[in-house]
Amino acid sequence: MSIIEIVVVVSIAIIGVMSILQLFNVEIRAERLRREELSVYALLAESLEAVRSVRDADWANISSLSTGTNYYPEISGSSWILSNLDPGPIDGFTRWIVVDEVRRDANFDITDSGGVIDADTLKIIAYAEWESYGITKTKSITMYLTNWQ
Repeated sequence: MSIIEIVVVVSIAIIGVMSILQLFNVEIRAERLRREELSVYALLAESLEAVRSVRDADWANISSLSTGTNYYPEISGSSWILSNLDPGPIDGFTRWIVVDEVRRDANFDITDSGGVIDADTLKIIAYAEWESYGITKTKSITMYLTNWQ
């Protein structure tokens, strides 16, 4: 084998090893992103459950909240509360909810504009934000909450 053949074989081997390492790197990143997404959706679901819990204690706890304001679900003692003070990140994720009024048209369907305010229904948007590979990401889930009691 000549020196040129050896250089070619070694180059091909290096390229092969580098390709395999790059594939591992891509898979590790993808797995981390999957774990982040699962964590975010678990936090969002927990936030909505916290809001339901606060509502179940007393509708006034929810209906008295200011629309468009960030509220942060927290456990106080053995109960959920919605605080307007940001407790900071939880495992690298910041979460909050925003309350918005719900309007109904003449057919009692929810409408974005016009209609009348439905005092027994609120729109709740749960948000989660985190940093991933230097990029700030935000996810949200929306639910409608009613005064069913």
